[in-house]
Amino acid sequence: MDIIADLFATILATTRDVLPIAVIIFGFQFVVIRKKPANLGQILIGFAWVLIGLSFFLVGLEWCLFPLGRLMAEQLTDPAFIHGANASVSVLQDINWRDYYWVYLFAFLIGF
Repeated sequence: MDIIADLFATILATTRDVLPIAVIIFGFQFVVIRKKPANLGQILIGFAWVLIGLSFFLVGLEWCLFPLGRLMAEQLTDPAFIHGANASVSVLQDINWRDYYWVYLFAFLIGF
């Protein structure tokens, strides 16, 4: 039941996020252009499918990709990984951000 609750909550959140865009598009169509769209029923059905697909995509990200990224970040920034498993306490206390330059470079390249 947790899966259905998560999916339903994501669908509601996605609808809340996408609704202002739809209001602007339909508002422009009806108020400025003053024409009814030719296939309004098909457009609304397509809009519903977009919401469902986007919701499934977001649930997949939250369940699979985000935990994987969190795990990778924890492992890549672990001082024992950078300085070896036998790192002494003094070595671990002397760590600064430059020890992680390659992690920042990797994150930048993925984001870019």
